[in-house]
Amino acid sequence: MALTPAEKSLRRVLLISAIDGWSIAIFAGLCTLGSLLFGEWIGVSIGAVITAAGIIELRGRTRLLNGDPTGLSWLVRAQILILAIVWLYSFRNLLAYDEAAMMASITPEMHDLMSQAGVAMSDLQALMKPVYYGLYLIVMGVTLLFQGGLALYYFSRRDKVTQALSARNAVVPPTLPSV
Repeated sequence: MALTPAEKSLRRVLLISAIDGWSIAIFAGLCTLGSLLFGEWIGVSIGAVITAAGIIELRGRTRLLNGDPTGLSWLVRAQILILAIVWLYSFRNLLAYDEAAMMASITPEMHDLMSQAGVAMSDLQALMKPVYYGLYLIVMGVTLLFQGGLALYYFSRRDKVTQALSARNAVVPPTLPSV
């Protein structure tokens, strides 16, 4: 039997949410453990929230598998939560840029290695701010592209997914034998 377009959309949403939810939960969970080992409490808290967002996405997928169309809202919310957390973290770091602290963190060994490589400290200092800002702006852009795009994708499939779930949940009454 050929699948309807609505059923194909539902299956695609279920596949994407499984891959995305598990990858986010596992990767963010490992990052959270790494931050915990290094005593990075901001990293622990951000990692925990993003891990929770991956779990929220998996919970939404489970709701869809159980025929509950509200699961799609959970998928959208998970993506928006990740987007918001990454953007807040990035803005915080952009506002907290401290060139003096970064220059002070360069060890004598690093200074010697740069000198041997022919890199002057003034050249390094001139590159710090653009690289720092560029890194966080790229992270924000990639997050907007992926998490924002996935939230829009899930949202745009709402009608088809609801239609497919309704068709799956439709119970055909048993036929009574004719007399």
